[in-house]
Amino acid sequence: MRRSLRTCVVVLALLAPAGAAADEPAALPDAALERLSGLLRAYEHQPTAEEFAALGERDAVRDALIGIVGDEAEVALLRGRAIVALGYFPDDATRRAIEGVLDRPELSDIILRRAIETMAHAFREVGLSHISPYLDDERSDVREAAALALGEIGTPAALRALRRRLDRERTDAVRAAIEHEVRRLEDAAAVE
Repeated sequence: MRRSLRTCVVVLALLAPAGAAADEPAALPDAALERLSGLLRAYEHQPTAEEFAALGERDAVRDALIGIVGDEAEVALLRGRAIVALGYFPDDATRRAIEGVLDRPELSDIILRRAIETMAHAFREVGLSHISPYLDDERSDVREAAALALGEIGTPAALRALRRRLDRERTDAVRAAIEHEVRRLEDAAAVE
């Protein structure tokens, strides 16, 4: 893992423009990379934003997480956890990284589900156009994640997307999730 993280940081450094400003974040030191690995591999603990912030400079932590997300040699579970952790760093670089994941429907369902959830939670309606197509994914758990994410976004456009899918959904669990989100959003709109 440490070698993988170090490789990601080196790749990011090599991809940086040659005339990069001096105020760009430094790569995380090895000790911080080890702690990052430990946080992502935590078995019964959901790491907090504060724990990630304690690892070092904000952008360096975010960039290390983006490196893990993009490391195809890394296990999907760890990449998915790195995506969730990116939700603590809601900026343009994070949004672009998550959009990059969502632009690759061939990725594993766990990676896509985490990207869908994080996009909705961290970026709300900005993620709508990247999430909505997953209502038609062949994998039911990905469709369900998209339905729940659109429910969280809660905009009229999200509600319309859910309604469009409802009549075509054949998997009971996904249909129930869509019905629940549609009902919840309609009830919320009626109160307003």
